[in-house]
Amino acid sequence: MNDKKKKYLDFLIRFFTGFIYVISILFSIDRGEKTFRIVMMILSFFCFFEFLLILRTNTTLIKVTFLFFLLSIFMDLFIAEKEKGLISYIICFIPYSIIFLVIQLFSKKSSNKEKIVEVSHLIFGLVYVIMPFYLASYIYAIVCHGKQLILGTFILIWTNDSLSYLIGKKWGKRKIATSISPKKSMEGVVGGLFFCIVLGFLLYKIWKKKYWLILSFTVPIFSTIGDLVESTIKRSCNVKNSGTWFPGHGGFLDRLDSFIFVIPIIATVVVSLVYVFK
Repeated sequence: MNDKKKKYLDFLIRFFTGFIYVISILFSIDRGEKTFRIVMMILSFFCFFEFLLILRTNTTLIKVTFLFFLLSIFMDLFIAEKEKGLISYIICFIPYSIIFLVIQLFSKKSSNKEKIVEVSHLIFGLVYVIMPFYLASYIYAIVCHGKQLILGTFILIWTNDSLSYLIGKKWGKRKIATSISPKKSMEGVVGGLFFCIVLGFLLYKIWKKKYWLILSFTVPIFSTIGDLVESTIKRSCNVKNSGTWFPGHGGFLDRLDSFIFVIPIIATVVVSLVYVFK
């Protein structure tokens, strides 16, 4: 197979896997709060698995994570009220964290320093990976126009990721972080930002909410930072991709790194603007 055909095949694989991912997210948003929350929980746990694997966490602790993943999904399926549904995140992860810490405390295979490292991985993973998905579920269910916020945020992230990739690949010359992400260029970042601003104006016209004008440049900026943060984590562990679930894209963490970084910004800063610009 020559290089031209190989590149075309890689593009088709990348497009197909990306298309399936986008359709799945749109379906979960459209189906309602409970479906969206469960999908967010599933995605958060897959991302957390990959995060722990990247950091070479003890396999016993990863198995414990899997058990609590099943427990949280089981609990949510039998909790009808949306207000209580969000609690399943907390109910499962408090005992999970305690068990994780106890296993590490009495581990005879790890030194005290290694125990501290494992515990720091857990704390960082819960904040960096799990919390954004919880916040996304909270925004969808509780915040005024939450469904629109989540949908628009995903659209802006996808626009930024796709256009910055295509523009950077075609015209990118000035690299912004060679040691972290060699392919990311200033031209790609500016191109993605420009199209997001255009899209943000359209969303403002459609939904009549002024905060989309702010989100149109806030989301792509922090989306790019989120991508660089995840790349830094992988580089520090000598890992190219977080997984192989999405051929052409990598793993769940690769696919959702921008979303993971953007959602806390939405929850802490932009959500307040929703109440200002109602």
